[in-house]
Amino acid sequence: MVDQNYNLPRVRRQSALNGQIKSGLFGNLNTEPGIFIKENHPLSIVQLETREPPAKDFLKVIKNIFQFDVPLHPNTSNVSDKTRIIWTGPNRWLIVEPETRDLTSLIKNQIKETSVAIIDLSHARSSIEIDGLMTRDLLLKGAAIDFHPEVFLINHCVQTTFFNSSALISCLDENRFNILIARGLALDLWKKVHEAAEEFGYEVL
Repeated sequence: MVDQNYNLPRVRRQSALNGQIKSGLFGNLNTEPGIFIKENHPLSIVQLETREPPAKDFLKVIKNIFQFDVPLHPNTSNVSDKTRIIWTGPNRWLIVEPETRDLTSLIKNQIKETSVAIIDLSHARSSIEIDGLMTRDLLLKGAAIDFHPEVFLINHCVQTTFFNSSALISCLDENRFNILIARGLALDLWKKVHEAAEEFGYEVL
């Protein structure tokens, strides 16, 4: 296992939703809220891309760092503790975890192969989490994807258009989903998710 004592950068990243999040209950509240919305921030998000199908040495290094394998099947993710590795294309993955260490430096220190591109996207992505019994119904409003629980399983993911913005949607639990989106589009999507949640009643955490 790799030593995890990698200090964070001194400059703390500011949320794209800074000053825009108002906690509380909203929408149709005749019953318990059907939707719970929150931002996940700050996160470390690192993209890995290999020029060729990943070599055994590369896979071994990743497993040594995180103690689990990278997903090799399309539109899937693997998770351990608070770290998630998401398949985003042939020979390409996103590693996402709470920002508690300098993840980019950790990976670069362990991966010596020049055929692996390591890109820190932490500053370029925002993360919105949606939970609750009506989450899958809300997602259907924004994307032409089959979100039925027998089809879109836990740890499945998809890159799609969500409320007219390109997004990466991952299923974290039965009714809990994460949406990764470009930082510049985060505020617009945040507002659209609120509008879509009105009929279900929702709580901003």
